[in-house]
Amino acid sequence: MNNTNNVSARMSFDIAKNVLYKAWIESFSGDQRACQNWVDGRKLSQSEIRCEVKLNTTNTNFAFGVTVQQPNSSAVVFPSEKRLNMQDSLIVAEYGIFVGVAASDTDANFGLKTYGNPNVFTTAGSFGALDGQFYGSGGFQMTVNNDTIIPYRGLFNHYYRPQTQQIAAIAVGAVGDQLRGAEDAMITQEPNLLLIGSKNYVPQIVLPAALAAVTAGTRAVLIFRGVLAQNSTVIN
Repeated sequence: MNNTNNVSARMSFDIAKNVLYKAWIESFSGDQRACQNWVDGRKLSQSEIRCEVKLNTTNTNFAFGVTVQQPNSSAVVFPSEKRLNMQDSLIVAEYGIFVGVAASDTDANFGLKTYGNPNVFTTAGSFGALDGQFYGSGGFQMTVNNDTIIPYRGLFNHYYRPQTQQIAAIAVGAVGDQLRGAEDAMITQEPNLLLIGSKNYVPQIVLPAALAAVTAGTRAVLIFRGVLAQNSTVIN
């Protein structure tokens, strides 16, 4: 469900409260009223987390770090990431997987793309590898405490080649890619996914073969959107 209007946002909020209730009822020894009071007492807000990892031509698996304490495949916490705090939880309603080119590991000034734009991914063959090997045949999977909760979901779900595309380097009067940040390349996650900061979640991209070519600095960006429950892991 895309949370771009009040009705869908309210539905996501109500579902999130129910997810929290079901997840923590056992911690209250089945006391329904106490658990509901605890859920109602959480600070809930629409929010998102952003996780990143560098792509290369060697690996076929690229793992993201969900919390600051978790390593990713790049062994770097990039400044453009916004990871989940250990004491918080995020009830995920939708997520997207994007690509972009950063000038360095400390660069946070780069755009997100949903296909292999050849004006951005300039190394010969890298744009084709993104369209074909990455988005075309790659997959997303996720484990929590070594239990696989998402066995496979194709990256093609996140592929969006817009009607209006960049055809040259951006300059005055030049046309860039059409992209709606609230909608394009975001897909629903049903049933909602509960990310708890105190648990070990490992979302990763799995490719059937190593990428044939990669422009230096290319990152995959994973964005989880949903309802954030602050200070919700202390009794877990």
